[in-house]
Amino acid sequence: MEGSVLNSLPDYVIKVGCALCLLSSCTVSPTRESGGKLATEPPAAANQQDTGSPSHAGNPAATTDEAATDSIRDSLPPSTLDEPEPSIHSGLWRRIADGLQLQAYYDRPEVVEQVRLYARRPDYFERVGERARPFLHGVVEQIEQRGLPMEIALMPFVESGFNPNAVSPRAAAGPWQFMAGTGRSLGLRVDPWFDGRRDPVASTTAALDYLEIQQQRFAENWLLAFAAYNSGPANVSRILRNLGENATEVDFWQLPLPAETQIHVPRILALASILDSGGKTGFSFPEIADEEFLARVRVGPSASIVIAAELAGLKPEALRRLNPGFRQWWTPPDGNPDFLHMPREKAQTLRLALLEAPNVIQVRAKRYLIEPGDTLGGIARAMAVPVDVLRSHNGLRGDLIIAGDYLSIPGPGGDMALEPLAEPDSPGIYIVQAGDSLWAIARRNGLEVATLAGINAISPNALILPGQRLLLGPASEGR
Repeated sequence: MEGSVLNSLPDYVIKVGCALCLLSSCTVSPTRESGGKLATEPPAAANQQDTGSPSHAGNPAATTDEAATDSIRDSLPPSTLDEPEPSIHSGLWRRIADGLQLQAYYDRPEVVEQVRLYARRPDYFERVGERARPFLHGVVEQIEQRGLPMEIALMPFVESGFNPNAVSPRAAAGPWQFMAGTGRSLGLRVDPWFDGRRDPVASTTAALDYLEIQQQRFAENWLLAFAAYNSGPANVSRILRNLGENATEVDFWQLPLPAETQIHVPRILALASILDSGGKTGFSFPEIADEEFLARVRVGPSASIVIAAELAGLKPEALRRLNPGFRQWWTPPDGNPDFLHMPREKAQTLRLALLEAPNVIQVRAKRYLIEPGDTLGGIARAMAVPVDVLRSHNGLRGDLIIAGDYLSIPGPGGDMALEPLAEPDSPGIYIVQAGDSLWAIARRNGLEVATLAGINAISPNALILPGQRLLLGPASEGR
C-alpha cells in the first residue's frame, strides 16, 4: 500500500478544462456531472481548511484559474482533444457509482494526485476487475444491505489488488488483508483446514463489521475509520489524544498519520472519484453484470473438491480458485464450512449428481499403524498430507507419536499433493503485494532500486500497485 507525475492526462481532464475556462468568467462552480473536481489541482486547495466532515468540505475546483487550466490542456497531445466521450458505466460498476457517498472529498489535492498516478495505468480496473469478477457482486450486496458508502467496495482493490492469495510482508492475508489474530477475533476460521481471511465472502463480512466498529468509535467519521483500518485504531486514537483533538471536529487532512495511511485513504477515494466521473476518464472497465455470479452448494464434511469439480463439469483448479479459503483439496472433517461456491449455471448440475449418489463426494479417512522408527513428518510425506493437517486431524500438540498407535490419515492418502493454493507465476517475476515498495522488493531480491526500476522501465519513484508484476531480471526470449 505504497510515485511520479504523469506525462499525460486522461481525456476527461481536457473537457473539464474547457468547462472551467468558460465558467471562470462568471464565477460559477462546475457541477458534479461536469467532472470538474478531477480536472486540476488548484493552488488554493492545499491551504483550504476541511473539517473532516463531508458536509463541510468545499469544492477546490471552483477556484481553478484559467492559466492553470490552459497549462494542463497544452500538455496533452492534439490527437486527444477532439475524441468523443466514452459511454457511462453500466452493470455492476454503475451500481457501485450510484452508491458512492464521499464525493465531498474527491476535490482534495491528495486525492487528485492519486487519480493522476492511477491514470498511468488505465488498464487498472480491467486487470483487478477481472480478478474481482466472481466476488464483487457479493461485496456490493453486503455494503448496500448495511447502507454503507460504496467507496468501501474499492478497498480490496487498494488493499490487495483483490487477490485472495495476497500476503503482505507483515503476514496480513486475503483480499481485505487481515492479520490472523484480527481475523479470528472477527469470527474467521484460520487454521490448516480453512483460512477465512482468503475467502472473499467470509472476509467481506468481517471487514464490514470491523469498519462499522471503527466508524462508531470515531464519531461516524469514515475517513478516520479508513485510517484505523489501515494503521490500527490504537494509532489513530493516540494521534487524536496527543493533539487534543475530538473525532467530531478533527481536520483529517492535517493529522500526522503514518505515511502509508496518508496514501492509502486518498487511493480509495481516487478510485471512487474515477468511477464517479461517469466513464469519462480513459480507464477501461471489464463488463460485469449486476447479478450474482456464485451459488452455494452444500457438500458436507471431508468432501473432495476434485470430485465436486468433476461432477459439476469444472476443472478442479477453477473450482478451488472460487473457494480460496480452503487450504486443502477437501472440506474440513468437522464440516466448517461444508459448502462450496461455484458458478450458478454449474450449481444445479452438482446438486443433481449428489442427489443420485450422496456419498460419492466424501473422502474417507484411512487408519495407519505407526511402526517403530516412524516420524510424523515421514508419514506425512508418504501420505502426501501436510504435517500440520495430520497433527490437527489427530489432535496432536507436537510431533510425538508412539509405535503401535494408529493415526487417522485424512483425504485420499497419496492420490495428490496438497499444496496451498497460490497465484500462478513465472520464474523471475514478482507479484506486488499490499505494503510493498520498490526499495523493499529490490532489497529482498539482492538488487539496487535503480536496477529493478531499469529492468521494468519505470522510475525509481514510480507508484507500484498490488497485483502488478515486476521482472526481477532481464526478460528471456520465449518466456
